Amino acid sequence: MFYLGEYDEETAKEIKEYLDKAGLKVETRSCLVMEDESTYTIKEKLSALKELKEVDCEPYERYLSALRNVLPQATTENFEDLFLKSVDPLMMEKRDKILALNENPESFSSEDQEALKFGSDEWMENTLGVTRARTFAARVLFQNDITIGEDVGAKLDDPIIEITVDPDDYKTIPDKIKCEIDFYLDKSITIFVDEFTTPLASDLADEFWDEYPLEAQRLKFLGLLIEKLAASPTSRKMDFAEFAKECNLTLEDGGSVLNVYGDDVAEDLARVLEKGGVVKWKGDKLKWKSNN
Repeated sequence: MFYLGEYDEETAKEIKEYLDKAGLKVETRSCLVMEDESTYTIKEKLSALKELKEVDCEPYERYLSALRNVLPQATTENFEDLFLKSVDPLMMEKRDKILALNENPESFSSEDQEALKFGSDEWMENTLGVTRARTFAARVLFQNDITIGEDVGAKLDDPIIEITVDPDDYKTIPDKIKCEIDFYLDKSITIFVDEFTTPLASDLADEFWDEYPLEAQRLKFLGLLIEKLAASPTSRKMDFAEFAKECNLTLEDGGSVLNVYGDDVAEDLARVLEKGGVVKWKGDKLKWKSNN
């Protein structure tokens, strides 16, 4: 069987449906897999973080300045809005205008609407910026025992800050770096395809090529190799050493050259043909059962 790949349940189901429809013989096997994610953090006073040359404290000081400005008048209901507007007033003003535009587009001129358009890169950067600011604020409030609506006192003069870091950025790993490793168990579906049916990959739907181009290419080119090997030579016989040489395929398309190398698995390919009823393999000889 040809290993196509490992997928989540929904994706595996969709791929199998495409392959079944084209007539390819498919087997699936499920198993549990475990993935890990490591997070490195440093929790220190701001003054101590400033002593680490690898840490750029400018963004944190900007967030802290915003916290100091808004906490005296903030409530649990308006804190986030006040904080984000203090961090990036232009961005939040643009956000408010976009919300107003969605509710009442007639109130904006075409020039105003054009000015509010986001490029994908700008939108992503702004989204990440908001997420970073929210996460930082939540950590500072928690680490320094600050409750919104209560007197902050001197808690933000030199607050405890917990930041995420990359240990590879440090020549000498600080003692205060903490590593947290999370392991996630999930179910994975492995898809195998009967090699002898891969020539049917030519019947795969265009949608499969659009959604799974790598899988489609692998099945197509293996199918072309199987078709080549299944074709009977004139003598209907071949030495195994010669057959092994035939287990490679070169295709040219304009200025592109595609090579499929199968000589290292010539024995496996011979078994595929034998199981498919195409050849009889005995000793060092292969004999094709009929002219194809």
